[in-house]
Order: sequence, then structure tokens, then C-alpha cells
Amino acid sequence: MSGERLAFRQYKKLQVNRARQLSQMRVRLTELGDDRGLRELDTMMTEFGATGPQAPEDPVGETLAELVREMKDALADLGASRTILGDVWAVALKRDAFSARMTRFTDNSGLVAVSDATLSLCGVYAQALGLAGRRGPEPQVLTGVLRYYYVQQRVFGLAGKLEIRLEPEAAETAVLFQYLAAQFVLAHELAHYVLGHTSAVSAFAPDEYVPVCSESHQLETEADLHALRAVRRTCERLFDELPPEGGEAALGAVGAAIGMLAVHATEQGLFVRRGASHPPARKRAAALLREMRPNERKLAQETLDLALTATEAASTIGAGAVPFTPAMYGSAPIHTPLGPSYLKTTEVCDAIQCRPREWYVELFDQVGRELNEPWLADGAHLAAEGEPALALRTWGLPKGSIGALCDPEQPLTFNALYMKLRAAFTSRGLREDHLLAYGIAAATLVSEPLSE
Repeated sequence: MSGERLAFRQYKKLQVNRARQLSQMRVRLTELGDDRGLRELDTMMTEFGATGPQAPEDPVGETLAELVREMKDALADLGASRTILGDVWAVALKRDAFSARMTRFTDNSGLVAVSDATLSLCGVYAQALGLAGRRGPEPQVLTGVLRYYYVQQRVFGLAGKLEIRLEPEAAETAVLFQYLAAQFVLAHELAHYVLGHTSAVSAFAPDEYVPVCSESHQLETEADLHALRAVRRTCERLFDELPPEGGEAALGAVGAAIGMLAVHATEQGLFVRRGASHPPARKRAAALLREMRPNERKLAQETLDLALTATEAASTIGAGAVPFTPAMYGSAPIHTPLGPSYLKTTEVCDAIQCRPREWYVELFDQVGRELNEPWLADGAHLAAEGEPALALRTWGLPKGSIGALCDPEQPLTFNALYMKLRAAFTSRGLREDHLLAYGIAAATLVSEPLSE
């Protein structure tokens, strides 16, 4: 029985209380005075309820269950055993510090976990591509939206995003792209399972405790290509009135490109140290393009040209990077219920992360004198000299935390580092209004030696 399988037991334990999540969303939208957002949320839930779902307050879970059914059918069409596919489950988690992973249990059952944040980021790309379909390529729009997303993740630990409000036809295209991208993310993990990959490494789970220089590129390429074939097969089913070479079926290639880049963006944006060494995005993109049919390749190449350019620009941190500013998206129909002051805070937070190393040392030299806190400058000089452990100790972090932060085999998110520094600065008596800027500056300065 499925209930006896270890993966199924874990699946039941990990399921998110979506009713509570929806309640929290309504409270937050009410606090922000976002009446339109409330109406849209309630309309969405009403329409969802009318479809007769098994879980009326869990559209994420219902969508994931539908995706799992479709991908299992596609993988079975490609030769996977239905019996084997019956022993793998998938769950969506309200966690931001990972993207997706497949876990194989001792009884050989499998569990795929996908983060809500990854599905959300697929939507960010899909909306930008929907806009590009109406207005033409505008890489700076996607760059700006991605940089905003990165700041929310890196500093505040939130999957906060700006919404691109599209006309109905473009919005439908974006929803389809997001769905296909989610299919690819899920199919990649299921592919690891059906292909018999036993490595604990997953290209989509950069927070795993595994060696940073893990040898897993070939397995990841195999999973990528098998996932592409599975998404292609679901498109052929979806557009079954068209021949296999029909243009609509090639949309699966676009979904694959978005799904791959959404995970790559998570790795680049969140992590100081990632849990595995994965093929670069352009190398993975090239492998996917080689696998595609000519009509798929043309459509996917157009997507990748836009999305890769924006992703690389948005994920660059440090001297020479272009920080977030609302001017990036110009006249694009961007919406957020948060006020101008919040956007300004985001802009300042990103600007702090885009300075040369000397700037941080000079900053802490100055504030150390002004606040009569020389330890701030002392720590900055140690970090700049490539002594992260001594810098963290000087800044007041406890010994246990320093060991974990400096362990080269443990993945490390920027947010985790920032929060540790913020707590240490608080314990040393820094005022609340200093914590944000100085915490980001310290985390950015010490990130380089920690990442090596």
C-alpha cells in the first residue's frame, strides 16, 4: 500500500496548510490597502472552487497533482515503468532557500519537493516573456524585475516579486509558459528517479549538504534532456489536434528554457556558496537546444537570448553590477501594493551590494570612528584581507556559527549570513537604524572569501 512507503509518509508530513497561508495573504493585502489584489485573490479562489477540487483551499497542491499526473503519463510514454512511477510523490513547500529536489528512500520510493518560490519565479519569467510578445524584447524589464526579486530573497528572505500586469491574451500566454516551466522543473526531478540516478546531488537543490565540487554534470544533463522530452510529450498531448511538428507543441521548449533559468536564477541570487557545482546556464541551454527539433530550437533560442541576457545582468553582484531601480522597467505595466518608500529601500539595499571592496572598508573605517566602535573597522579589514573567520569573530558572531558559516562543504545563503551578522551587531549594541545598511555591507564584504 502507498501508505507504507517511506516517501508517502514524508509526503503527508510535509504538506502545507494552505488555508492558513490564504488567510495570511488576505490579512497582508488588507494591511497594504490593496483592494484590487484582494478582489483578484477572491475571484481566483471562487473560480478554482467551481472546478470541484479535492482540496478547495489548495490551488497549489491541486496544480502540482495535475502536473505529476501529466509528467508520469509522459514519462510512461517514453518507456518508464508505471510500477516505478507509482512509488514517487511530489509536494510543494513554502520554503524559499531551495528550488527543487528528489529524495530516494531506503525502500526505493521517491519524493520530489518543489518550493513555492521556484514556481513563483517561473511566473516572473513567463510574465516578462508575455510582455515581450506584445512589445518586443525588453531585457531591462526582466532584469529589473529579477533584481527586485533577488534583493527580497537575499536581504529579507522573501520570494517577493513585482507583478507585470498583462492584457488578457498576453496573460494567457504567460500562464501557459509558467505551467510548462513548472512541468520541466518537476520532470527533471522525476527523470532523476526513473533514470535510476542514485546520487544525492540535484541540480535543482542547491541547499543540500554535499561537496561544492560534486561531479554530477552528466547526470544533470541526462535529467535535463529527459525532462525536455517529457514536456514535449505533454505538449503533443495538449495540442493533439496538431501534427507533432506543430508550432504550439514547440512551446514546451520555451517552458524548458524558463524552468532551467528559474532554477539557475535561484542559485545565483540566493547563495554565497551553493551545494553542488552545476553546469553553467549557457552550457545547459546549449545542450537543450541541441536536443530540440528545428522549430522548437528557433522559438527557444529567442526566449533564451532575452532571458539569459537579463538573468546574467540581474545576478551580477559587486563592483560593476547595475543595482535595481524602478527606471529599469520604464513604461512596462509593473504593479506592487507596496509604496514608493519600500521600492526606495529595495533600491538602497541593492546599491550597497554593488560597490568595490575598498568602499566597504572605508565605510566601516568611517562609521567605526563616528560611533566609537573600532571593532567594525577591524572586522572589515580582516574580511578584505581574506580572513572571514577572524572577521566574523571580531564582529561578534559566536564560535559555533562561525564554524558553520566558514565550512566550504556547507551551502550558505546570503540571507542566512546577513541575519547572523545583524544579530551579532544587535548584541554589540548597534542601533536599529544602523542594522540594515551595515549588516548588508558586512555580509557583502565577507561573502567573497566565504565563497572561495
